[in-house]
Parts: sequence; structure tokens; C-alpha cells
Amino acid sequence: MDARLIIRSLLTLVLIAALWFAWWVFGRSPEAQVRAAQAKLIQAVEERDWDEVQEFLAENYTDAYSHTRESAIQDAKKYLGGFFTLTLKTDQATVRAAKRQGMVSMMIRLEGNGAGYSQLVLGHVNQLTEPWIFHWSNPGPWPWDWQVNMIHHDQVR
Repeated sequence: MDARLIIRSLLTLVLIAALWFAWWVFGRSPEAQVRAAQAKLIQAVEERDWDEVQEFLAENYTDAYSHTRESAIQDAKKYLGGFFTLTLKTDQATVRAAKRQGMVSMMIRLEGNGAGYSQLVLGHVNQLTEPWIFHWSNPGPWPWDWQVNMIHHDQVR
């Protein structure tokens, strides 16, 4: 085969891959971006990767339970840190999003086992009949800059 034909073919493949990547990153709707961010947040909680969870929480995070970004992470560590295994089963997700704002409403059930508060947390969360509400915003220029400003649940006090 001619070297120029090989180079042209490789350049064509690189161009196609670059266009596909650009569409995947920048062409997704805000709803798809929020849905992806929500899935990554849920995964980070399941893995109890608190550094990653903290990256998802906005610096000005606040909620009805008087949490700040830091105190929310501390309470999450306290109540979820004793799990040996933890799975968040999500259901009935509704995602609404515009250019820089989004909201996810979803039912969450916990599965897992562990020590400490684990069984108490499982029982409390799994008895809830209303969905959790996640308020998202994207303050940055990139589609992956979504952050949670507030998490709300009417039945949690």
C-alpha cells in the first residue's frame, strides 16, 4: 500500500474520532449531562469515595438540614462509613435541565451490610416513600462541571 494512502486513512480515522468525541462531550443535552453527573455521584457514594463526592458538591452547598459542603461529607462518612458493601438502588428518576440548571428527582433504596449505624440507616432510608431531590448547577464552561447545590427530602428531618 502507498504510504500516503495509509497516512490519509489514519488522518481520516483520527478526524472521525475527534468529531465523535466533540459531539459526545459538547453535543449532549443538559439533561443528558445532569443524568451522567447524577450517575457518577451515586457511584462515588456507593464506593464511599468522599473526595469525589466532595467534588460534586458546590462550595456553597446548603440544605434544609443545615449542612454545608464539609458537614454533609462528615455526616455521610459517619452514617455510611460503616458499610462493608453498599449499593444505592435508584428508581423512577425524573431529570429536568436547562442550560446551567438541573434537577433530579429519584427514589433511592439502600442495600448492603456493615457495622455501626448501617442497619439503622438501611431501615430509615428504605422506609421513605417520597423521592430525593437533587438541585444541580453548572457554573463552569465545561459540560462536566455540574455540581449539586442542595439535596432535599421532605420526609427526612
